[in-house]
Amino acid sequence: EQYTKNKADMEQGLFGVKLALKVLNEYYAKEDKAHSAGEGAGTSIIGLLEVVESDFTKGVAEMSGAEENAVSRYEEQTKENAIESATKDQDVKYKTKESAQLDQDVAETTSDRAGVQAEMDAVLEYLKKVEEQCIAKAES
Repeated sequence: EQYTKNKADMEQGLFGVKLALKVLNEYYAKEDKAHSAGEGAGTSIIGLLEVVESDFTKGVAEMSGAEENAVSRYEEQTKENAIESATKDQDVKYKTKESAQLDQDVAETTSDRAGVQAEMDAVLEYLKKVEEQCIAKAES
């Protein structure tokens, strides 16, 4: 918004300077030399206006270049952000899926361990009974 306003102001100023140069050049190009006494000053003013015109033209070009560069950087950053956002969204999706799978694996492993522990406890209990029956006790 600021660029548009500034560019319009600069272009309007450039137009005014060009118009002034045209009027002065036409005035001093006339054949009647009623203005000969001021011709030196007129040449100085025309020279000054040409410098101003050059500065305005350069300013408009620099402003336009800077704006185009900023727009280009903005668009590039926007694309990079969109790619990064999509990548991160996909990462979240995969990590969530992986986390759910790991939670399921932990639950299954915990359940398997509990079953194996119960089975081992039963085997140890049975072993204890068998040992009591098989190992001879010294009679006292």
